[in-house]
Amino acid sequence: MKKLLASYALLALAAIPAQAATFQNAVTTGGTVVTDFSGAGLISFDIDFANLAPVTLNYEVDADDNGSPITFSSVIRNFTGTGIDTLVFTLSMSNFASVGSVTTFNANAIVSLNGEGNVASISFPGSEYLDVFVGNPTGEPGRIDWTINSNALRSGDLLSITAAVPEPETYAMLLAGLGLIGAAARRRKA
Repeated sequence: MKKLLASYALLALAAIPAQAATFQNAVTTGGTVVTDFSGAGLISFDIDFANLAPVTLNYEVDADDNGSPITFSSVIRNFTGTGIDTLVFTLSMSNFASVGSVTTFNANAIVSLNGEGNVASISFPGSEYLDVFVGNPTGEPGRIDWTINSNALRSGDLLSITAAVPEPETYAMLLAGLGLIGAAARRRKA
């Protein structure tokens, strides 16, 4: 009798929908290729960057939110021929619950989140010309996946993840703009 009850309990657990997101599409430019490996409770993909244009991946939330974080991992391959100094992931409709490992071939990466937690910026002390492993996409011991907060997500929602490589000109314009704001503030103070 106990075995029968245990079997029914397992069947009931299997019938409960898992938190999942189904890959819908990827918006890329040029020869950049995206391969999705997502499954129940997991968003995982490879991006083979052929240029520095941003890539947006769209996922539809399949099941009602159960409050569990969605596991996130990715392999970023740099086929641009230029070094990458920064890699940015931006989430729509959600934020990162935690950031895990970032593994590179050249140097240690520095990860920072914006105040809302929906933008993760990965900086490389030296330009990265090869692959970047975000989380643990290959199941290596000691690497930790990232997680995405699913509390605000509901069945049918579209979660977008944009991966971008800011170009150096963008940073130059940002620094110039900050310099102008600082000069204006000093002028007002005087």
